[in-house]
Amino acid sequence: MNLRMSVRLRSVAISLAGLLAIELLVCWQYRGPQPIPEEHEAASDSLIFSAERAVSIHEELFPPKPHPAGSIENQLVRDRLVELLRNMGWQVEVQTAVVESDAKVVIHNVLAKHQATEKLEVRPLVLASHYDSCRTGPGAGDAGGCVAALLEAATTLAEGAAKSGPRLKRPLYLLFTDGEELGLLGARHFVKRHPLSARKPIVLNFDARGTSGPVMMYETHAGNRAAIEAWSNELARPRITGSLFTAVYRTMPNSTDFTVFQQAGWQGFNFAIGDGAHRYHQPEDTLSNLDRRSLQHFGEHALNLARRIASTDAELPQTAGDAAFFDVLGMFVIHYPLSWCLPLSIAACVLLCVINRRTLLTKDGHRARMLFAATILAVLIVGVGIGWFSSRLMQDVGLLPRKFVWYGHALSVALWLVSASSSLGVAYWILRRCSAEAVWSALWLWGSLAGISVAVVAPEFSPLFLWPALLAAGLSMTRWSVAARSILVTIGSAVLLVPVLHLLAIALGPAAGGLLCPAFALALMPLYSSLALPAVNSSSSRA
Repeated sequence: MNLRMSVRLRSVAISLAGLLAIELLVCWQYRGPQPIPEEHEAASDSLIFSAERAVSIHEELFPPKPHPAGSIENQLVRDRLVELLRNMGWQVEVQTAVVESDAKVVIHNVLAKHQATEKLEVRPLVLASHYDSCRTGPGAGDAGGCVAALLEAATTLAEGAAKSGPRLKRPLYLLFTDGEELGLLGARHFVKRHPLSARKPIVLNFDARGTSGPVMMYETHAGNRAAIEAWSNELARPRITGSLFTAVYRTMPNSTDFTVFQQAGWQGFNFAIGDGAHRYHQPEDTLSNLDRRSLQHFGEHALNLARRIASTDAELPQTAGDAAFFDVLGMFVIHYPLSWCLPLSIAACVLLCVINRRTLLTKDGHRARMLFAATILAVLIVGVGIGWFSSRLMQDVGLLPRKFVWYGHALSVALWLVSASSSLGVAYWILRRCSAEAVWSALWLWGSLAGISVAVVAPEFSPLFLWPALLAAGLSMTRWSVAARSILVTIGSAVLLVPVLHLLAIALGPAAGGLLCPAFALALMPLYSSLALPAVNSSSSRA
């Protein structure tokens, strides 16, 4: 008994150490790129974005106080923006309109065109953000930093093209909308009234829901397969993206100017930062609190993609379908047609059933399937209950006075520890007397069936189930012990799951324990076969 317990504890300890190592790697990668100083000199054949030059632009344009649409402060921002653009050599147009919000508001969209050769038959490229702030904060992150980054990136691209860089082969525009904070007023008026919208531009839209963290490409137009194939690996590193983020965002009530653009038939990508949300729409949304790494990441995304898109006049092939895509630790993006998700998920399930058929058909295998289903149900119920109670307790004792706080990451770590201990405890209590081989077979039978269901209902989430199942199928064909297989599949799955859970914790905050805890618990599911009764008298536990 002691030897078997030792095997269990060693497997769990190694797996948790692997999860921790991947989380630390994610934290390191997701800091964003190192800011480039203002005096940095690029090689003659390269274009370099400088966060410090963008900071100088920000200081020139934006006051350290709110400048909502319709205010004198916003008018002064607009005047400085127009003057700066003209001094940089851009042709500037100001679109003015009276629109309805809580009251009538006069908005002014600023559109700047680069002096590139105009080709009416080629889709223009538009780099877009909004320049108004909310009434309660200066808006240095939301979205003053985006405006400054786009100005620096577009100027760098234009100057490079004028010298020895790639020639611009499509019209390049900068669009700075007004009244975004009042309900996307500027974007709505622009797509209705401006003739540029009728040309269905390609748009890269930038916004912020905080003041720090990496920039994530989290939304695309419908029918994105060609765009993902052509542009996803042109994103600046860390390349943080995924089809599941697009799917989630489309179901949420939140929206940005990109929502308006893509509804009008524009193609493109939507970018934002989401960390530092405790400063979102707050007086603390100041330039001093704006992470320079985030600013550098904004600019590198804009410069990399604009250079790639504007240096060709070739149009994307028309595709009705979307892509399934995800990044691997911010290093590169894997993508394939969304229509492949269901056939691949079925193939993974069939493969696992064939490989593990001997164990699945035994009496012990049948018992393990039933107990594993009960385990998942119990873990979900316990996870929701403990997560909700933990978040509520944090609020009641004053640890969480509002949804987002500056020490929110520490509270999220506490929720992860609570989730890990409770879910592993529940799984051990239910599965401890089953054989490890039977639990392994049951785990991946149910896991692959869940993958098929997800591929039918929400295929954008399919990679989170498909690739762990394929890894498990490969490991099932070896003669390694269940403990070794569990460790490898847990760590392998974590390469996909840990970054998603990391971003989920940032997006929801510790107040959402009822959602975070069961999500954290499901990431530990590959460990459950290590909690069952191991075979310790032979080098292999295969049936």
